Amino acid sequence: MKYLIAASAPSLDAKIAKRFGHAPFYLILDPETYDFAAIAGPGEDEPSYKIGRFTGRGVDRVILGNVGPQAFNSLVSAGWSVYSCIGLSVKDAVDRVHKDIVPVLEAPTMKRSIQSGPRGTGGRR
Repeated sequence: MKYLIAASAPSLDAKIAKRFGHAPFYLILDPETYDFAAIAGPGEDEPSYKIGRFTGRGVDRVILGNVGPQAFNSLVSAGWSVYSCIGLSVKDAVDRVHKDIVPVLEAPTMKRSIQSGPRGTGGRR
């Protein structure tokens, strides 16, 4: 079992990133040992990573801040449970998710993707 974590930095003390698709870092973490591998995220104006980059790594839970419908559906379709832990450190979020204190998200936290822009125009404001 491993967790995919959208983080603001490659550290257990880092905050959970506010947005999944454009997190500064993604951590693949073992919740038993806290060993992790860090992957740099895309830049703010770059396309977000597709989840295929994270499949095949033993991930079964995803910890993030916010997530739009497209990313949420992709994560759930991969068979992963998704958890929102806004404002927590990576370590605190992992502890809470591992102890089943945080409920599994049933729906995206955002109504549309940031990239969809106003009324689905495909651009940013």
